[in-house]
Amino acid sequence: MQRNLGLDILRTCSISLVLLHHSGITIPFLVRPGLGGLGVEFFFVLSGFLIGNILLNQLQKENSFKSIKTFWIRRWMRILPAYYFMILFKFIFIDHSIGMNIIYYLLFLQNNFYGIDFYDVTWSLVLEEWFYIMLPFFLTVFLKLNGTKLRTGILFFVLFIIGECALRFIYVQLKGGNFSAINGNVLLRFDSFMIGVILAYLKINYVSIFNKLNNKLIFFAALFGLIGYLYLLNSNPDPIQYFDNSTALKVFHYSIVSIFIGLMIPGFFFLSISGINNSIGKVIHFVFTNISKLTYSLYLVHPLFYFVILTFNPNYNKLLFFLFTFVSAIALYFLVEKPFLRLRDKKIQE
Repeated sequence: MQRNLGLDILRTCSISLVLLHHSGITIPFLVRPGLGGLGVEFFFVLSGFLIGNILLNQLQKENSFKSIKTFWIRRWMRILPAYYFMILFKFIFIDHSIGMNIIYYLLFLQNNFYGIDFYDVTWSLVLEEWFYIMLPFFLTVFLKLNGTKLRTGILFFVLFIIGECALRFIYVQLKGGNFSAINGNVLLRFDSFMIGVILAYLKINYVSIFNKLNNKLIFFAALFGLIGYLYLLNSNPDPIQYFDNSTALKVFHYSIVSIFIGLMIPGFFFLSISGINNSIGKVIHFVFTNISKLTYSLYLVHPLFYFVILTFNPNYNKLLFFLFTFVSAIALYFLVEKPFLRLRDKKIQE
């Protein structure tokens, strides 16, 4: 998919929420999921939309293991180089007390089998990578069973989301579990990505339906619905305890948030600034396009700075946090991420 200004703006807003949260800037009433957690939820749905678009296009042209293998290789060349670089950088130069347990991080197993304390933000990457290992198999069966037929397709997707809610219910009944235990559990969070995949499915196969979702009433209803839901959730005197004691919230919260976000995606996708002054429009494109390109690197590098600065100087200047983060992200992008993207695009065709 070519660059899309609206989606670049959404990416920029999402990473901004994460950076603001980890710099110590918060909204007092937003405890669950928190600014950073909300930003990640936007990333999950957006990622499902973008990657679902790529994979559905490939599999609808050639539903074969070759297509799946090509998708995986391209995906891994996008994610693994910068990820491994940062994991090994921290292990070698900052904290090697984890020892051989680093293997959990190299295999994206830390969420369920070890813990995320060594590099906490990697929990979301674990969910993404395992979802994109699983998704091609789901879509292969989906397409074999005539999933491009609207009723069949929607039935498959709805059953998937209901299945995720059912898995969370079973988990809660067996283990209880708090927000953190469910939030990072690989098998319990795939519905957030799948909501984005549903949008990609509509965009590819049912353009008229996708276009109808580009409606200001739908967009603002979803936006205010999300705000209202989060307000109700956090209006409790102890929202953390409230969430952890509620089976209904632990089962349905993630789907609710993702559905609201998903209903906003078409509005961002079709966003246009054609009526804005040309010079201002160029500045907007430049800023949001380039920050969007840095999103992955920003996400990977920023924990090093909030950890170091908060440990040694809790009263740090927040401008330093953002300065160090952006400079390091630019370096990571140009020295590691971009060269591998060029190699991928040169060697591996869609």
